[in-house]
Amino acid sequence: MRAIRVSWTETAWPGSGTPLPGGGTVTVEWLPIEQVRGDYAAAPAAYPAHYLAPPELPVLTRIAVPKRRVEWLAGRVAAKRLVCLALERAGVPVLPGELAVLGNKPGGRAGKPELTWCAPGLADRAGRHVTDISLAHTLRFAVCAVARGGRVGVDLEPLRGFGPVLRRTVFTDHESALAESVFPAFDTGHRGAALWVVKEALLKAYGIGFAHGWGTARLRAATEDAGVFDITLPAGADPGHRVAVRYGRVTDHIFAIASVAPRPPDGHQQKGQLRAWD
Repeated sequence: MRAIRVSWTETAWPGSGTPLPGGGTVTVEWLPIEQVRGDYAAAPAAYPAHYLAPPELPVLTRIAVPKRRVEWLAGRVAAKRLVCLALERAGVPVLPGELAVLGNKPGGRAGKPELTWCAPGLADRAGRHVTDISLAHTLRFAVCAVARGGRVGVDLEPLRGFGPVLRRTVFTDHESALAESVFPAFDTGHRGAALWVVKEALLKAYGIGFAHGWGTARLRAATEDAGVFDITLPAGADPGHRVAVRYGRVTDHIFAIASVAPRPPDGHQQKGQLRAWD
């Protein structure tokens, strides 16, 4: 286990090119699932052909459940819109079909969606403008976050209560007590959801996710503006230079966006910055 110190801030939904504490810039695309469902139904061949790259089309056809197919497609549409816009602003225009968003290859970070550049030379031109992406969806929304500098993780959940049984399943008693004290702006019943999305966004930034078990990350100590998480990082993972999370509410959902800034090339700690490791 490695101790990761995280600063967190309640905020409005970050907009285009929002700088996050700890370095880097994150841009977010928020897409209603029903919009994608309607556009896909109106043009079931042309719509995915416009947005998806050749490696992605077989993935879409293999998803048998229509609901899950639309959700998967919505995540890719959100990502393509966002990445193409970011690269256009950087002077590197690309078409949606020139990049693919697929699960990582064997040996990579588990469960982390990654960009594959399908056009020759595009990786060299575009890679410095988009360093990481993260996806999340609910029944109503698909969200993509794109980082320029460092890593990013995004999570989104309906604003709901975590009952006693669910809390005991996913949190320790110590974590539940900390959630009550560090999310004062939320109703008592919603503080478990706030801790959930903060942890999930953090794990996504590191490419881990709860698929490795609820105990992959534990909140050990916290104040209203910072916390210490014990995390089992993937082999060889760099914990980064500074870790920060912004969280808040949009409509009837709660979101969290985690950023992990890379360490400087010389490896020295800059004055006043939080350590991301013990």
